[in-house]
Amino acid sequence: MRRDRSSKVTTARVTVTDSASVLAFESTGDGFDRFLTVKGKPAYHLGNVCGTCSFLFERLEGANQSISAAEISNNLGQGLEQLEESLLAKIKTILPDGEYMAILLEIFPSLVVPASASDYFTHEQIELWGIDGFWNLPHYPKTEYYRSRTTDLGERRKLFEFIIPMFPQNWLNADECEAYKSDIDSGHQPTALALTVLDIKQPAIWEGEPEVTEHWCLAHYLLDGHHKTFAASQGNKPITLLSFLSLGESLAMEENVRTLLNYL
Repeated sequence: MRRDRSSKVTTARVTVTDSASVLAFESTGDGFDRFLTVKGKPAYHLGNVCGTCSFLFERLEGANQSISAAEISNNLGQGLEQLEESLLAKIKTILPDGEYMAILLEIFPSLVVPASASDYFTHEQIELWGIDGFWNLPHYPKTEYYRSRTTDLGERRKLFEFIIPMFPQNWLNADECEAYKSDIDSGHQPTALALTVLDIKQPAIWEGEPEVTEHWCLAHYLLDGHHKTFAASQGNKPITLLSFLSLGESLAMEENVRTLLNYL
């Protein structure tokens, strides 16, 4: 376990084997398209393994519930200041098999409506990849989502951070959201939980001389913490996120993950 120089980030390497989780990473028969499934049903299309294709996520019918045990939710509701082995052991039971970097970090979630002024797919993606030649439309993720960091990484690279819910905000309990908002406004930072993938994407060709030619897309799929994330976005306040970044399912090398940690 490692504490970074910034007090805001704590990390630990986690290995999950013999998992009985309802979550799984799956792909098409040719291995090209990737999916996050819940109880065998596709919950999110995670895009494809082509490094020059544009980044995407798309909500599917299996994205309809939180994925967390009550005991874990109670621990996270109190807010974490550091990673504890006992909590990591509990969370491992709900994760798919694989190698992960557990990262405790601070986020500032900002709610995004597709096609709005803050929508990545309508703006930053089109600026580099252009409009899809077949559909002649921006990508539509079929969900509201949140954005947090947008950070210049140098060398014409930029980090885009997304927090992606497993169900829409109109399913949330208004009283619970208000309780979290009051708690967060008072300075408390509860912790959300996410399964995370880092995809590094760069088009094969581009027009002109854009300032950014490589997008590092950090996508956190919320397993627990939908109410607190929405409440934080409404109050424009930070909370913490315990992210389990999949090293095997990301379109990135482990050295890229180490670089990423320097910017979180």
